[in-house]
Amino acid sequence: MAAVLVCSACGRGSRPKPLPEAPLREIDAPALNRLLEKHRGDVVLVDFWATWCGPCVELLPHTVELHDRFRALGLVVVTVSLDDPDQQPAVRRLLARYGATTQNFLARYGVGPEAFAAFGIADGALPHLRLYDRQGNLLRTFAAGDAPIDPREVERAVRDMFQ
Repeated sequence: MAAVLVCSACGRGSRPKPLPEAPLREIDAPALNRLLEKHRGDVVLVDFWATWCGPCVELLPHTVELHDRFRALGLVVVTVSLDDPDQQPAVRRLLARYGATTQNFLARYGVGPEAFAAFGIADGALPHLRLYDRQGNLLRTFAAGDAPIDPREVERAVRDMFQ
């Protein structure tokens, strides 16, 4: 009986702690434009992604890392998930897995042509990243339509904003 009690106690201490839930709010295109305006004076990187998009999930940790490395210099990272609203728990879990303390949003439109049109993603391909300068001008777009996005290229563009 003592062996059973000892063994049952072993599993309790080794359970991983649950990840904190990542903040997630709904957003539409006008609200994103207001958010960009609010962050004039900052460099802003917007990452449009989805849980069903393998390349997006692969790139997301890199986006989070850029936020962690450059936020003290004035980088604001905004993630916009183009998942359907019923996928909110999956979006939150993925953001939490990567420790995304970025500004995280779920597109009001869900997935589909309306979301791509509203956010101006002409080719409908994800991931899709946009880098804005401190004046709010779109400096660079990284689109996956023709070839995979190279995270080193995104990092170089961000780093160049602070030199």
